[in-house]
Amino acid sequence: MQRKTLLVGVSIFVGLLALTAFLYLTSKPSFRGAVITPPWSAPEINLTDHNGKTFKMSDQHGKVVLLYFGYVNCPNECPLTMAHLKLALESLGDRAKDVQVIMVSTDPVRDTPQALKDFMEHFNPLFLGLTGTPGELQKAWKDYGVTVEAGGETHSTYLYVIDPAGNVRETFLPDTEPKDIVGDVGLFLKGK
Repeated sequence: MQRKTLLVGVSIFVGLLALTAFLYLTSKPSFRGAVITPPWSAPEINLTDHNGKTFKMSDQHGKVVLLYFGYVNCPNECPLTMAHLKLALESLGDRAKDVQVIMVSTDPVRDTPQALKDFMEHFNPLFLGLTGTPGELQKAWKDYGVTVEAGGETHSTYLYVIDPAGNVRETFLPDTEPKDIVGDVGLFLKGK
């Protein structure tokens, strides 16, 4: 009788172990950012980068794009976000070559190309600062739901994550830990 009870117990344990392994292997990845369901196609952005080159969002297909709207003279959120992105890309190592960080200016009067370049290079020389005419910038702001006040302040402090297919998949807040960004970007680089 004890042997039969032991065999039943072992069978139940093995069954639970197999079920746990199956669920683990077939579960969907857990994202740390605010997932956008369903994802939406990233609106085109036609601006000029801080090097004077034409920038089009559609040229970024194949990369994970981390898109932020901010300004060089921002006292808090913008430098915090860029610092976290710097740490995140450093943690990605070689995979960082498939990620593009972009900050669209919300203060085109003070965010000259040189000011943007200096700001971006402070964090990572591969980060891009974008600017343009008031009309071009207003279109980008509107397309991404960004409200800009005088002086460049914005009430839309999201970091948009755009997958390699060009879809906006999630957002992060400025104080998101770099490890959370790394985890999600890693999943997008794997095609999740």
